[in-house]
Amino acid sequence: MKRYAELFRIPNVWVLILACFPARVAYGMVGLGIFFKVEQATGSISFAGLAIGLNAAAGSFTAGIRGSIMDKYGQTWPLRVMVPGYAGMAFALNAMHSKPLMLIFAFVMGLSAPPINLSVRPLWKIVVTDDFLRTAYAMDTAIMSAAGVVGPVIAHPSPYHRTHHFLSISAVR
Repeated sequence: MKRYAELFRIPNVWVLILACFPARVAYGMVGLGIFFKVEQATGSISFAGLAIGLNAAAGSFTAGIRGSIMDKYGQTWPLRVMVPGYAGMAFALNAMHSKPLMLIFAFVMGLSAPPINLSVRPLWKIVVTDDFLRTAYAMDTAIMSAAGVVGPVIAHPSPYHRTHHFLSISAVR
């Protein structure tokens, strides 16, 4: 634990952690946001499951391509295109009521999801020295896991909120 305490004393470690956490939480929210939106609009749990399945499958098929784009062109311009495009698609999906369009947008969102986690890993080499890199990667992995738990909790509908707004909330993050 001493090593983690030392890690957090390094300048900009907290900045990097806090800067990437909302995007990581949003990833945890998107799947459930799509599910709740499609289920509410169609009344079909199976159709909602198909929508998130298409989203996840598309994301897994193109993860390597999106990572290669980041490797080839750097982080700046791909993220400047992917993040607003992804958020725009989330807002558009949130406003839809057409079954085919909801499936298409869920699929395209999976194809074009910005590789936030792939973008954060190289930044650790800038923020910490080589002797703290393993500790930083371990902390980064723990934070990714925590965000994956917190995101669905935030996306879970409550009796006080309309469920389809959570897709918009995940787009804003």
